[in-house]
Formats: sequence, C-alpha cells, structure tokens
Amino acid sequence: MALMLAGRVLRVDEGTAVVDVGGRVRRARLDFIRDVEPGDYVKIYYGIVLEKVSREEAEEVLAHCSYGGEENIEMEFSLGGLETMGFRKAK
Repeated sequence: MALMLAGRVLRVDEGTAVVDVGGRVRRARLDFIRDVEPGDYVKIYYGIVLEKVSREEAEEVLAHCSYGGEENIEMEFSLGGLETMGFRKAK
C-alpha cells in the first residue's frame, strides 16, 4: 500500500509546495516537477509532487482515499518505480 494524495497548492517555498489536501495542510517536495504555482492541483506520492492535475482528477483521487485516523490518509496504489515511468529528479 502506498500513500497517494492530491490537493490544491497554497504556496511554494524553496523546493516544497504547501498543499491543501482535503482541508489538511501538507508539505510536499518538488523533486520531479518545478513549474508548480499557487492554485495548481497536484498529485502527491509519499510526500513528493509527481504531476499537476485538473481539479476534477484531484477530487477523484481524494474520493478514493480512506481516512484511517487523524493523520492517516491512504489509498491503495501500486507503482513499479518512478524512474520506470519516466520521472527523473529535477535539476
């Protein structure tokens, strides 16, 4: 099981995005994508922003999440490795 989240970017600070995830504020690293701005919707995997998405797609990701306690938001998600999907660490 992996942690996949989505939400709206509130601000960007020194290589991290502050994201509203279903009413909870989370920090996510911008290792793989740099062109993120406040107001964008993003997918987050284990605390790393993977891609920008539409508002509808972000809402769909959150709709499939289960809130397993105050700090746990989990969704079953399988990924065979970020680099095999073409993601590379941004320079």
